[in-house]
Amino acid sequence: MSPVRTALRGKVLYRSEALNPRTMSEQMAESIRHFRLSPEEIAVDQNRQMVSEEHITWISNCKRQLAWIQHRLTRDKHIRTPDIYSSALTERELLIAKIDCSGSAPRDKESCVIDLKQAWPEQMQLDKQLSWIQETNESGAWQHLCEWMRKHQPEQKLPEVAPKDLQEVLIASDAWSWSDVERKYCISTARRLWRQTLRRKKAKGKKQYNFILSDKAIKRLDKLSKDHELSRARILEILLLMEDEKDLYLKEQIRVLRGIEH
Repeated sequence: MSPVRTALRGKVLYRSEALNPRTMSEQMAESIRHFRLSPEEIAVDQNRQMVSEEHITWISNCKRQLAWIQHRLTRDKHIRTPDIYSSALTERELLIAKIDCSGSAPRDKESCVIDLKQAWPEQMQLDKQLSWIQETNESGAWQHLCEWMRKHQPEQKLPEVAPKDLQEVLIASDAWSWSDVERKYCISTARRLWRQTLRRKKAKGKKQYNFILSDKAIKRLDKLSKDHELSRARILEILLLMEDEKDLYLKEQIRVLRGIEH
């Protein structure tokens, strides 16, 4: 039995508040003597209580992954994880200890961990839905998303302290309890409204006009846009500015047109 898993097994024998990392080994040894447990009995009980190592190797020390697993365990009706704590264990070891000490049937524990392993990559595939938060003004984008969700999805849990980066945003989003379809719709709606807000800010001092151009004019405009790698609106702005400053072509073209008309 590895020292780490031995420490985890000790949770079954002691109240969590009584555990002290400096005296844990002595406590466990004393408990084994008190209950007169043989190595064989301990090994049998270990196999009964603990999920096998092969099923937990995928669990890392990633803060987000551990938080996601904890959220899933909290919602799982088949696994009741106890509220235990020990400063002697890392967050990963403590999470595994909760699974080991859940009191559920070994088969239920193993099935739960296998399901979590399969669901984790699927969860990470959803990350791209929130990549827009990093495009411009990350804190502003997150604030916008929170405000939209408080208004339209008030039942979803949001962190009290605003996330500092996308990783913390993903941790918060992992706790949302909705279907994939609902998640996609809500996030895409918030993203669309956020980009509209950004466009309006950039368009300050500008107005939108709708007018019809001939096919030839559109082809010329598209060619200029492509040749100079500028938007069509920017091309028109430059042409108007140059005509206003130089007054080279418009008057002459008007005279030509009037001559043709007469």
